[in-house]
Amino acid sequence: MLTSLLVGYAVVAVVAAVVVFGASARLGDERRPVLQRVGLSLAAGAVWPVILLGVAEVSSFAMYAKAHEHDDEPERVLVKV
Repeated sequence: MLTSLLVGYAVVAVVAAVVVFGASARLGDERRPVLQRVGLSLAAGAVWPVILLGVAEVSSFAMYAKAHEHDDEPERVLVKV
């Protein structure tokens, strides 16, 4: 049980590291040394659950902001005077 959990975590960590490395090559600074990008990608792969939680938090904040972007418009305010 523990072995399968560790193997699963390691597989997802490697996949996350490859994805982060690919994204850093495409979106990052080309002048950054490859060895530094590999190190940062491995670190991101090791902490993939934290990154996943951060992405979920940012997306929920974006949905909340989108839902309330028109709250201050006069025709939407339901106050009787």
